[in-house]
Amino acid sequence: MAQLAALHAPAQLEIVLISADRARTVAQRREEWGWLGWLPHVRPAHGQDCRLLLAYDRDQAAARTGELTRRLDAGPLGADWAAADPSRVREAAAAHTGPRTLLVVDGDPGTAALRDLTGRLASHGPAAGIHVLVLAETPPATPASPLAETYEAACAAAPAFRDCGAAALLSGDVATAVRTFAVAGGRPCPPGTTATADAVSAAWAERFARALAPLKAEPAGGKPQRPAAAALPAAARLLDELGLARATPASLMARWAEATEQGQGVGGLVELVLGSGQAGPVGAELVHDGPHLLVTGPAGSGRTELLRSVAASLAAAARPDRLGLVLVDGAGGERGDGLAPAAELPHASAHLVAADPVRMREFAQALGAELKRRAELLEGVPFAEWHARREVSDRMVAPRRPAPGEQLGGDPDQPRTGTLRLRASAVRTEPAPGPGPLPRLVVLVDDYDALVAPALGSAGRPAAGSVVRALEAVARDGAALGVHLVASTARPDLTADTELVRGNPLRVELEPPDRPGPGRGRLHGAGGRPVPFQGGRVTGRIPRTATLRPTVVPLEWDRMGDPPARRPVRELGNGPTDLALLASALDRASHLVSAVPVLFPAAP
Repeated sequence: MAQLAALHAPAQLEIVLISADRARTVAQRREEWGWLGWLPHVRPAHGQDCRLLLAYDRDQAAARTGELTRRLDAGPLGADWAAADPSRVREAAAAHTGPRTLLVVDGDPGTAALRDLTGRLASHGPAAGIHVLVLAETPPATPASPLAETYEAACAAAPAFRDCGAAALLSGDVATAVRTFAVAGGRPCPPGTTATADAVSAAWAERFARALAPLKAEPAGGKPQRPAAAALPAAARLLDELGLARATPASLMARWAEATEQGQGVGGLVELVLGSGQAGPVGAELVHDGPHLLVTGPAGSGRTELLRSVAASLAAAARPDRLGLVLVDGAGGERGDGLAPAAELPHASAHLVAADPVRMREFAQALGAELKRRAELLEGVPFAEWHARREVSDRMVAPRRPAPGEQLGGDPDQPRTGTLRLRASAVRTEPAPGPGPLPRLVVLVDDYDALVAPALGSAGRPAAGSVVRALEAVARDGAALGVHLVASTARPDLTADTELVRGNPLRVELEPPDRPGPGRGRLHGAGGRPVPFQGGRVTGRIPRTATLRPTVVPLEWDRMGDPPARRPVRELGNGPTDLALLASALDRASHLVSAVPVLFPAAP
């Protein structure tokens, strides 16, 4: 294990220990494995809910095996990895290129379920880069002892021993002789190789581990591949998932500048973050994955909060002069504030509450006119291609014509001598004429079903049809015009015949609020597996950071595998929400970069 730790960086190899065999006391196991806790390879780098990847009791062992089996579920073998044949396991193991994991199982892990899981990890784990080292204590043996009997005794002490492909037997008066041999079909294949063990003492191991302790699991040349090992959190904060825990104008301008350098200008991508997943933030991209997004879920599942998070995520990713938001509350304000908090974002160009028929008809006419205006400007050219052509035309320049009395040649009063003399003069360049920039537009509609089938007596019922026709036009023609639709519905049966559902491959399904809480859902893309996530909350009060002070706790190796006891982060009862904090920072950042928000309806 010391050789593995010395030859592989913490980002390339993680070490997991399961030492829950009750044949020895906890104090004995701590004394034998305490040195391992200093290694940086046992620190959780993939979202595991523990301080160190150690297991000294059965609960911790269940947590460690659960993390590894979730990684296998997300691996190339899929959720049915336990039924995969050995040939598929070998092919997947040969193709694995990411970080690897060494699982050390010291003795019997405890329950029958843990014995079965560790055995399956030993046989199928290499498909996801998981390799198992099993230690089993048997009665004393000599080099002349029957190998089969000793091997069976080891399998009885640690059932996962039988699923390993190779084995080693320590024997002799002081266990210095080691005999290695291959295993096929659960049976040893002698004769193998005999050598003298190059063992080290516990004191040497602790000195070695303490020397490596300052290292961090961060590669020098890029980001490590992070396998999905973490369970979904019970709650998530959107600003943390966006990397904006401290939302400042400087951090937002840096994000906008980075997006511009990567070619995500006005005609570029439309990326959004929904929340926290098993391997980090979960999001989508509307241009290639969408072009639209449909959110479904029952009452109380967090649909409105997710739309607010989508609006905040879009605003944080693009300048307000390159992306505009149009907000529509289809329920007419009957379900609380709706999308009103998101109207504080500088990107929000309009906010319609479907309760006034006059305003609803004006909105439908304005949205239809905007689609028509964009169609006339683009003239059948796709939105991204039109912007690419315009960027080329902007780089074309025309020289200024010489003013009266100026000559590009010499003085007209002087005789020509055959030598061309150029007068130094400033040459002004002018961009080629053309229409102004055409930003992308995202229409967010909450309670789309309330517009498609308004309730009897609803104030907006007379004009709901006109708004739905305008939204249907967005769903049908908006992709080519740079207009995207994000809508939520509590009654998928009412919106099943709409254009949004018929032509949209990107959707989010939220679970009922009692499993386990609001915001839990799955993202379904085009041709991919559903991605579970916990929606990022954006309307919670900013946390009271003054309570997060440094603390000192005793170092107990046997408790390092437990989930860390976190202090509850209390929200400021009268402080601003995360959305208000983000809106204020966005407004200041937009003024600093002179970004004029998108107008809707557009100026004539």
